Amino acid sequence: MHDNTLGEHILNIIQNHEILEQSDLQTLLKKRGYNISQATLSRKLKELKIAKVAGMYKVIDINQYRLPLILNMQISDFGLIVLHTQPGQASSLAYFLDQKYVIYSLNNSKNIGIIGTIAGDDTVLLIIKSKTELNKVLQSIYETFPYLSPE
Repeated sequence: MHDNTLGEHILNIIQNHEILEQSDLQTLLKKRGYNISQATLSRKLKELKIAKVAGMYKVIDINQYRLPLILNMQISDFGLIVLHTQPGQASSLAYFLDQKYVIYSLNNSKNIGIIGTIAGDDTVLLIIKSKTELNKVLQSIYETFPYLSPE
């Protein structure tokens, strides 16, 4: 498998699981088809700027996750959410939302009800599993992007 894909899997696991030991990360990577040695994993963690902070592995490069600014959010009567960004930034935002809330979330407590995103140039459509989950999704969006909160 490709090295970049391995890095994406490691970042996804670190962001969506509490990883206390490298062996825990190795186990989750093995479930995804990556059987790597502890030495290789250590090198990859250093390369991805992931370190153990307060007993848990975290991404320590803040600049790596500079999110696009959401200019506007609209909610349809059908429970769809549309996010507007600057031109050219929608795919980055959709990728972040997919990584945080959609990818590998079926067996994960991070699943908040978003089943996918569609990105244009400056617009992201969030597809919600059901209208009944809209409030849970909005709460998570407000936690991630507090400046959108109506409160």
